[in-house]
Amino acid sequence: MTRNCSSFLPVCSRLLANSMFAASLFVVTSAIHAQSPEMLAKLNAPWALVTENGKSATRLFTAYLDLTKSPVEVGEEFNQTTIYPGMTGFAEVAKWAEANSMMGKALIDLQNCQVLGVPYGTTGVDPRFVERGLTATVQLDGELVTVNFPYLQALDTISAYVAAEMYRLAEAGKFDEGFTIGVAHLRVLRQAVDATMYGEKSAAMTMLCEALSVHRDLLYVYRDKMTVDALKKLATKEYPFLKPSENERFKRLSMPEGDLIVAEAVLNTVFSQDGQPDLEKFAKTFSVLQSQPEPLTAFGAAKRWSKIATVHGSLEASNKKLTDIYDDWWRRWRMRAYDPMQSLPTELSRANPVKYAAVVLVARDIESLFELRRRLGVEVSGTIIAAGLCGYRNQFDTWPDKIEKSYTQFFPQRYDFDPYDKDYGRLLYTYLGSAKKGIDSSFGRIEVKNCVLYARNGDGESNSAARHAVGGKSDDFVVFPPLRAISRGQAQ
Repeated sequence: MTRNCSSFLPVCSRLLANSMFAASLFVVTSAIHAQSPEMLAKLNAPWALVTENGKSATRLFTAYLDLTKSPVEVGEEFNQTTIYPGMTGFAEVAKWAEANSMMGKALIDLQNCQVLGVPYGTTGVDPRFVERGLTATVQLDGELVTVNFPYLQALDTISAYVAAEMYRLAEAGKFDEGFTIGVAHLRVLRQAVDATMYGEKSAAMTMLCEALSVHRDLLYVYRDKMTVDALKKLATKEYPFLKPSENERFKRLSMPEGDLIVAEAVLNTVFSQDGQPDLEKFAKTFSVLQSQPEPLTAFGAAKRWSKIATVHGSLEASNKKLTDIYDDWWRRWRMRAYDPMQSLPTELSRANPVKYAAVVLVARDIESLFELRRRLGVEVSGTIIAAGLCGYRNQFDTWPDKIEKSYTQFFPQRYDFDPYDKDYGRLLYTYLGSAKKGIDSSFGRIEVKNCVLYARNGDGESNSAARHAVGGKSDDFVVFPPLRAISRGQAQ
């Protein structure tokens, strides 16, 4: 099955080594610059089908321009996952959040938009946005064109603001206000997840996963102070509807196809009019692309690519192979996680590495997104169930000895599923009673009590939550109680 990438409509380490913010996704010769209008038109086609009221980017970034500078620059050491009341300097962080209440209001106003809709390129974009890097850009720099997503830094800063504001309001006992902003933020991030290129989609998915983990921290820390009705509302009406008509398996989450558009543009610049490889352009373009981020290797790579050009497939054959690769990803994206076809070699892995060397180099391997989608499923379901468990506990003054007791009234049963279970079963839940359980994690060895909720992780096997890893290939993925909050000594 072949997709029309120019007309499809998307339904709908921390952030992969900083490349999500500013690093080049493609570096090619300036010949592509002449095709930029056509390429940008294809990339922006999905957003053109959404009304302005359905896109949140312009209004969100307008609010962001008024956001005051954070006490600490947002980055690896200061972000939504590191902010909490016991941190050094929280008083200043709380003041920063309180002074920027307009951002919370903007998130609430924008939470029901269809997409974030950051346009590709800078044509017609507010000059203030361009100056502040609130763009997804295609830039000409000498003989090179780079594709960057600097606006993701703004989303990271907004996420830090939301974590600070939620904790500030929770410390003041204003849970409804705090979680109202928090849920709105989750919904705006869900809009960002529908971006059409791999780099921005994977970054947005990671931010959404992290934001959900922050919610579980707050649910755990303030569970005794929150009402049963507030917790039930979060579990049954707020978290399950991050996007209208979304289901628990994220079937509406679109596959990134913008990279295919850019890859096609790259290929179209390196072949002669007769459709055969241009030796000089092959050497110049792919030696630079292959050598990133180590340009000193480009000279040796140029010789190799000149030789490859003599035996490489034609433009027609290369475009067909590129389409086959994305058709294969597209079919797999819509299959059940453990369909037998998923275990077969991908079209990309089977491509001849010499005859289609250029295709293999420019084609985006999106296999990591399959894993990230599974992680996101656990994060969402785990947060819904966490709120439901806390609601049950507050109503009956005990944690359920069987998770089924929490179904329906406290959270929707359909969200009790494990994306890592090869039998498509449920998340694993253990009632500990008066016992304690030790769990090894990146936070050290953590002792938990009352109950533990976890997924199997990538190997599909359970180690009874003896070891924790977030969306890893092995160990288990403990989602509640939140190990990070316990490691900080919060609400022991």
